[in-house]
Amino acid sequence: MSTVPRSDLSTATRAALLEAAIVEFAAHGFDGASTRAIATRAGVHQPQINYHFASKLELWRAAVDWLFEELLQEAEQARRGARTRRDQLEAAIGAFVRHAARRPELNRIMVHESGAPSQRLEWLVDTHVKERFAQVTALWEPLRRAGEVIDIDSLTAFYLILGGGTLLYTNAPEARLISGEEPTRAERIETHTAALIAMLTRPSRGSSSTSNDTRSGTKRRSA
Repeated sequence: MSTVPRSDLSTATRAALLEAAIVEFAAHGFDGASTRAIATRAGVHQPQINYHFASKLELWRAAVDWLFEELLQEAEQARRGARTRRDQLEAAIGAFVRHAARRPELNRIMVHESGAPSQRLEWLVDTHVKERFAQVTALWEPLRRAGEVIDIDSLTAFYLILGGGTLLYTNAPEARLISGEEPTRAERIETHTAALIAMLTRPSRGSSSTSNDTRSGTKRRSA
């Protein structure tokens, strides 16, 4: 007889369902993902989904919430100790790229949803995307006025960061076939982050050419 408390089993089952849902919704979209496949992937019976979530839509929302909460926590941790807006921007970009490499499912879900108007897309934007855009704008526009980043508006910057930070990992199977290398290697993630930051920023006055690498948490390796 199991000695694991029922509450712990329930929490573990819910977590397993969320992880399975993330994979299925990322691969097939909301309409293509079935609760049967989610339950099978989670190793539970299908009725257990109904116990933890009132509907397939509620499960989808909970999965998306989980992914965004992970991203938010990782970005906040990366920005701790950042002294300037530029430091904060570069730290946030680094966290975003690392999360995209570890959790490509988030952008894959977004790609499924963002191409056509829907109530799910409205919920995504109202619940998560608008806040992320506001955070980028709050950092970007002062840096733009100060000449520390390239002279583009925050909407363009937002989508350059979004696309530049995620596409390599969203399309990781393609990238592996093209290059023969693993795009989620730590060295590749560092290089990708540094390149994205270099595209978006201008050298700080009096800074060395390695400033972007050190701010993003990467170090240029000596030859």
